[in-house]
Amino acid sequence: MVILAQQNIDVSGIITDELGMPLPGATVIEVGTVNGVSTDFDGNFSIEVLEGATLEFSYVGYAPQTILATTQGPFNISLQPDNTLEEVVVVAYGTQSKQSIVGSVAVISESDIQSQPATTITQAIQGSVPGINVINTGGVPGTNPTIRIRGIGSINASAAPLIIVDGAPFNGDLNSIAQEQVASISVLKDASSTALYGSRAANGVIIVNTKSGKKSTPTEISLSTVYGSSSMATPMHDLLGVDDYTRYYWEAYSNNEQYENNLSPAAAAAAASSNLVSALAYNPYGVPNPVDNQGNLTADAAWSTDWKDVMLNTTAYKKQHGLSVSGGSEKTNFYFGSNYLREQGQIKSTYFERFATRLNINTTVNDFISSGLNMSYTTSKQNTPNQSGTSFSNSIQWIYTIPSYYPLYKRDAQGMITNDGNGNPLFDYGNNNGQIVNGVRPALSNENAYGAILNNEILKNRTYVSMNGFIKIDLLPQLNFKSNILYERFIFDGSKYTHNEFGAAASVNGRVSQDRDFTTTLNAIQTLNYSNSFGAHRFKVDAIFESYNRENNLFDAQGTGFLPNVRVLNGSTIPEGVGGAINQERLMSAITRVSYDHDNTYFAELSFRRDGSSKFSNDTRWGNFYSLGGSWILSNASFVETTDWIDYLKLKLSYGELGNNRGIGFFPYLQVFDTGYNQLDNTGVISSEFVDPNLTWEKTALLNIGTEFTFFEGKLEGSIEYYNRESIDLIYNKPVALSTGNESIKTNVGAVKNYGLEFSFNSLVLKKENLLVDLGLNFSFDRNEISDLTQEEFIEGDKKWMVGKSLYDFFIRASAGVDPSDGYQMWYKDVTTNEGEKTGERITTKEYSEATRYYAGKSSLPKMVGGFNANVVYKNFDLNALINFSFGGYVYDSVYAGLMSGFSAPGRAGHPDLSRRWQAPGDETDVPLFLSSQNDFNASSTRFLFKNDYIRLRGLNIGYNFKENWMEKYQLKGLRVFFQGDNIFTLQSHKGIDPEQAISGRTNYRSHQMKTFSLGINIQL
Repeated sequence: MVILAQQNIDVSGIITDELGMPLPGATVIEVGTVNGVSTDFDGNFSIEVLEGATLEFSYVGYAPQTILATTQGPFNISLQPDNTLEEVVVVAYGTQSKQSIVGSVAVISESDIQSQPATTITQAIQGSVPGINVINTGGVPGTNPTIRIRGIGSINASAAPLIIVDGAPFNGDLNSIAQEQVASISVLKDASSTALYGSRAANGVIIVNTKSGKKSTPTEISLSTVYGSSSMATPMHDLLGVDDYTRYYWEAYSNNEQYENNLSPAAAAAAASSNLVSALAYNPYGVPNPVDNQGNLTADAAWSTDWKDVMLNTTAYKKQHGLSVSGGSEKTNFYFGSNYLREQGQIKSTYFERFATRLNINTTVNDFISSGLNMSYTTSKQNTPNQSGTSFSNSIQWIYTIPSYYPLYKRDAQGMITNDGNGNPLFDYGNNNGQIVNGVRPALSNENAYGAILNNEILKNRTYVSMNGFIKIDLLPQLNFKSNILYERFIFDGSKYTHNEFGAAASVNGRVSQDRDFTTTLNAIQTLNYSNSFGAHRFKVDAIFESYNRENNLFDAQGTGFLPNVRVLNGSTIPEGVGGAINQERLMSAITRVSYDHDNTYFAELSFRRDGSSKFSNDTRWGNFYSLGGSWILSNASFVETTDWIDYLKLKLSYGELGNNRGIGFFPYLQVFDTGYNQLDNTGVISSEFVDPNLTWEKTALLNIGTEFTFFEGKLEGSIEYYNRESIDLIYNKPVALSTGNESIKTNVGAVKNYGLEFSFNSLVLKKENLLVDLGLNFSFDRNEISDLTQEEFIEGDKKWMVGKSLYDFFIRASAGVDPSDGYQMWYKDVTTNEGEKTGERITTKEYSEATRYYAGKSSLPKMVGGFNANVVYKNFDLNALINFSFGGYVYDSVYAGLMSGFSAPGRAGHPDLSRRWQAPGDETDVPLFLSSQNDFNASSTRFLFKNDYIRLRGLNIGYNFKENWMEKYQLKGLRVFFQGDNIFTLQSHKGIDPEQAISGRTNYRSHQMKTFSLGINIQL
């Protein structure tokens, strides 16, 4: 007897689709083993197997094929589309096939996420999904953007969507999740898709599904490295130089003496020349009268400080390194990923550093038990010098407040730089009271923002740990039980150091503050799933019980009196304060969902959730939330099947009612007391606020009508949807009489409605042998309207809330321009009768206090937002571009208003647009005359209300994939080099700001987003 041993053979060939186009990334597996390979860009494969082994060829969306391995190759495998394969989408508490979804769910795939240069996953959403408004918060890396889905459905409560990560609510910072570790993002927008989350889902849900390995696949190792440099994406407002500033201030002083104090032009000019230095307190020109009586400079300036150059990073650096290992055996699959990121921001010394790891393991224990564990650990560090708000040390406010007239370094009375004992120049803090000239700055004295950047420190350290495990038991072929438990711990450690010798805390020898917050979450979800089919009828029933517990443990302390360079609380000689609290939130929920499918054509779904929240009293604690929806796949109907150009056509309708209890505190219905108001040894407490014991849930009713379609053999696909969501019982801090000892009471006050249309289109424009062009466009028209209030109106800053108006309609005084006869600013006011009744007529006034506030007919909410994406593949090159845009919104530019103040206060910066000012009777201009005394010319009015349209090239990714025959020499499975760009180009209607401002529509002295260019490499082993 002769025994023949099986021989290893090389099997090669090419895998193509039904049109003969190569399928890059198709999988070739030796059945029953983990031996497998993927095809290269041209569809080529080569694998070493035992002769006679069975090979399986597969690709997403195509029916798999198998062959026996022989030496007769090469093999040309043509895969055909498998209409029985349905795209699986991650939805609430599980997955569904895309065609069975009756609600509104948008999916961002892994390839879409990885093709963008985003460093946080929310950046990948911007411009990719219709109906979502994503607003980034400036040039501070690692800061989460504001996200609003289908408008704003709340006033005081949170309007942010619920974030779900791998099936459980997420309470950490989204920037703790590395983008490259994400497999997909699902955005749930309507009631049918979000109702299972009940009381937390009124503002939509974003589900993040992280990566996992594939069973029966060989271990794959992926390495990536990216290096980049950044600068401001949009320019800031221009500023006056030292010479123009000096001449203009002289003019303002002269005008004030002439028009306000009634001096003759000659006397006013002389007064301005002799008093200029004393008014501005500094003198960079070194002569007694830097400006003569005709307004001309008499000397050259010894300094001119470019505060932008001083404060801003002209080149900020970014680097990111990633490692992942994934694979699986017949019963177990795993994924491990780690990512390191460090990037700098717009303001010098700003940076964000993050290290994120994730481990996912899933295993089939036996025929009826499976389990899995998802673990993550992320630590990050962020240094954030003040760059928003009105703090003296805010770098952006400083740039827009202190003109170049004032020096960076301290000067003596003769203008010479003052050095310390080591010969180093001292920063000028504008507080040298013993010096008349170059001593006390008239604006923002006792601070130097650049000195604050170097000498102070604002650190934010975050640590996030989570463990999410499940066990699934198949009780019957149609029935299974799944238990999922999530433990999550988020630690925020914020520390702030203010220098002991310079700046705001110098008078107390320095200050150290520290906040240390612990957030611990335990979430348990128990699920019973039953599914069965009877002929053309298929049913699925889910019964879910969820128990959620979140605890916040807060601690803060502060002290003063420190030795040099001591930055820990223990170094304090005078403890200033200590505080802390423990707050707990609990939620208990019973949930059910029933789904029905008839012949894969008619779908219906009903869901119900009952929530009990510890945030409300016993009388209002429980809320009932539900949804129902249905869809009809018309393309399966006989009267449509004969229409050749319709591949897929679906109609859907859903309605539901959800709740909102987020962002309102822990016990808003309880009368609580603040401690710490002690008298000697006696403990003292005070009532913190009025409460409404009947405070109840905000409730939102959502209606969604839409269609999904694919036409012309897959060349055009898309969706069109109409939504209407009305939120009632809005929670608001309603003002009360101050005589009560409180400013407001948190109660339910009214209702607001959001409605709009959403469009999404994607077209495979071209598909040839070496070229593929795929284009996509999405946009939405969104409206916001107040539908009910408990009183006639509320005034909220520059907005007035009335039924029929939007929460974001500007209600301000209307500018009437500049009076050509005297150069004074004018506004409109209503004409009234002696009885105080309005006649409907408007006249002008020069008294701001007399001017009437009107609806400006403009809103800070854009009328349309959207995005455009392009994906082009040519041979081994690929290009992906994403553009996002916003039209129809307005912004009140208070920063620009400050720069146009016309020198009403000394020592304040100005804008070059001041050159258009009124100078003589008869001048037609929109800029009033300069006055060096207090006036209302730049007070809040339509003068500074601007259209805020923009188009931004959000992301660009260009890559080259090396051919497989070259990589084989180095035993590589894949090698790609790429160029990335972020915020490369911005076209905007109003210059000088980052167009992505707060939803309120007011600027806030905040830094701009960064424009980043990066080079990277990805290696597959």
